[in-house]
Amino acid sequence: MSPRPVPRSRATLRTVAAAVLAATSLALTACGAVTSGTTAGSEQDSSLVIGISRKLTSIDPAEGGSIDGDATLARAIYSGLTYYDPELQLRGELAESWTQDDDTHWTFVLREGVTWSDGSPFTAEQVVRNFERFLDPESTLGNAAAIRAIISGVTAPDDGTVVIETNGPFIDLPDRLAHFFLVNPDFLQAHPDELVALGTGPYVLESVDLENGAVLTRNPSYFGEAPEWERVEYRVLETEAARVQAAQAEEIDVAIQYEPASLELFADSDVYATGNQWSSWNNTLRINENVAPLDDARVRQALNYAIDKQALIRDVVGADVEPLAGQVLSDPYDRVNPDLEAYPYDPERARQLLAEAGHADGITIELGLSTGSYVAQDPVSQAIARQLGEVGITVEITNQSFPNWVERTRSADDAPALYYIGYTSGYRAPAERLRIYTSGNGQSHYSPPDAVYDDLVTRVTAATTPEQQQDLVNQATAHYREQAHAVFLWPQPLTYVVRKDLEWTPRPEHWLVPQEFRSRS
Repeated sequence: MSPRPVPRSRATLRTVAAAVLAATSLALTACGAVTSGTTAGSEQDSSLVIGISRKLTSIDPAEGGSIDGDATLARAIYSGLTYYDPELQLRGELAESWTQDDDTHWTFVLREGVTWSDGSPFTAEQVVRNFERFLDPESTLGNAAAIRAIISGVTAPDDGTVVIETNGPFIDLPDRLAHFFLVNPDFLQAHPDELVALGTGPYVLESVDLENGAVLTRNPSYFGEAPEWERVEYRVLETEAARVQAAQAEEIDVAIQYEPASLELFADSDVYATGNQWSSWNNTLRINENVAPLDDARVRQALNYAIDKQALIRDVVGADVEPLAGQVLSDPYDRVNPDLEAYPYDPERARQLLAEAGHADGITIELGLSTGSYVAQDPVSQAIARQLGEVGITVEITNQSFPNWVERTRSADDAPALYYIGYTSGYRAPAERLRIYTSGNGQSHYSPPDAVYDDLVTRVTAATTPEQQQDLVNQATAHYREQAHAVFLWPQPLTYVVRKDLEWTPRPEHWLVPQEFRSRS
């Protein structure tokens, strides 16, 4: 393998936007941006430096985690039975093939010769034990409820075969398993609560600091094509200032989540290319209905009418996206309800609904943000606060680091009244995309629980044909829009800075996995 190309001249970036650098210097000092260490792309070794926008919360994939953080690290260390390739085609990974035996039984044939990164064999019995972690009724794992909703049991009839039994028909099981990474259960049991990992993926965890990032090295036992990079460093760049500075100092090879305006800083760069494209992240303001008067659907509808999404997209987001059509799904990633439309901007209707609900004099609510997590989140939130203020809704904005914010949004007692959030996943099953918003999800706070929506999602799960499934998706999304359980915003754009000497297909889910990067040399 040839050594990594030497970086090109840094003169261009040093002279770009001196005013911006001056404005962000204080913020950079406060946020602790990385300013030293191995220079990205040095010829000393074959290395890749990836900037991620969120602090890590766990390295156990069973705990869930964002594709902008934990999950993208897991995708490099672990493997699943299936996966989506960069062209969004479903492929077998640890499973060589699969068949649906009847409505509720699937057989997966495992790939032969796979080992864990320590050289020990990967077995069907270990796959079973991975599922048992979730199926245990006492399990507190982040995704346990979602897995129990679709799977009733897993068996291994022989060393190379796994049989999965679902609670009812579930035609999208192979798709759903594309984001179900398998750990070594014996290793996990021997190292409880330790920041160590043993996987079958292309990389091995060398070190991790949840606040600042992780270092990976190539797995010599990997069953697939060897990745190009011997060493990979993930750097947490939690703020916009940190991401901009890291690129201007040429300390990273790639990072995402840049404000569209920041991309202009690199428009004439000899080193970096930039991009701004669609993604599968659907942004909403989730609503905590335990906070009065948000338990009243009229107040929630008023929130939707009071926000001019088209103006915010045009003037603040600066991306070629459209408002969500009154649903938490979006084209082209999801199978949307074609009959729904976005809530129109109608501040007079918002005032009327507030008056009908007994709040003609206005209300005050909190909007909780997570630091640096969503493109243009801060200026968008300020603009939303101004627009809501025009109809009598006073908004108090708070900001927390991502791990603390996640914990708070899952709190039944302390979740903010509104919280700015975007969801994506490593799978496309409509039932699973909708299940995120059911009453049982940790970030759902409905008062009372929405039994109608929950039942519809259960029926989407059990649909036996794509046509039946789509009809139920349409019913579920129409009901959710009417109840206005969220403020529907827009699909978040995928914005990025990447070195010109790298080949990479940007992923709408926001995966930043090192095995998908190649040098052009």
